Amino acid sequence: MKNTIFIVIAALLLIVSFLIFTNTAFLVKGYSGIKGGVSEVTGPALSLMGKPADLVRHIFNSYINLVGTKKENVQLKAKLEALQLDHQRIFEIENENRRLKAVLNLMDQQKNTMVAARVVGEDIKNWFKCIIIDKGRNSGIREKMPVVTAKGLVGQTVEINKWHTKVMVMNDINSSIDVYIEGKNTRGMLEGTGQNTLKLKYILKNDEIEIGDKLVTSGKDGIYPKGLQAGIVITVNRNKAGIFTDVDVMSFNNFKRLDEVLIVKKQ
Repeated sequence: MKNTIFIVIAALLLIVSFLIFTNTAFLVKGYSGIKGGVSEVTGPALSLMGKPADLVRHIFNSYINLVGTKKENVQLKAKLEALQLDHQRIFEIENENRRLKAVLNLMDQQKNTMVAARVVGEDIKNWFKCIIIDKGRNSGIREKMPVVTAKGLVGQTVEINKWHTKVMVMNDINSSIDVYIEGKNTRGMLEGTGQNTLKLKYILKNDEIEIGDKLVTSGKDGIYPKGLQAGIVITVNRNKAGIFTDVDVMSFNNFKRLDEVLIVKKQ
């Protein structure tokens, strides 16, 4: 009996195999259906199994992109800083060219009467507020020579050696300059205060003066020639006790930012 069953099963398997290999329609269709069903069941499982690998791949790719972006940002930042530095250098060169042109124009107007010099330092140990320039006796510099820029008056020479000169700037407390108000008859003494502003002394309360007036040297103090721009009036106070008006003046030059100056030789 058992042998008969085995024979029947074997025969059926042979028949089914034959029909499949010969592409019999209904068996092929059935096989495809079974295959599709298996795919429906196993597909989600395989998809879930693939998720961790996809996640790892995504994280890896994101990291690579982040590293690349960071590197690119560093490079762009370096280029930007280089461009900013170049721009600053160009700006400084243009400023220097403008200053030098102004100096040359002033020298052309006063030929053979001026010596150009560079500011090379400040003297902070002296009683005076001084700047140090790179010209001295070898360049014909002597004491009490006026020092100017294209903007206006700086001060006067006070100490000279062969190669360098100390210049007492006009806002030093020891500085006193005879000036008058441009276009008016008002005249006074412009004195240093040791601060950024100067004082215009001996201006009577009925004298003509107002904020914005420009001061020029009178030429009557024996040091500064007539007509040098000295400063501009920034405050006028007539309410102060006494007969004089309290007047504050700002120099046309910033003495802490001087680069080039001109020494006016006395004739």
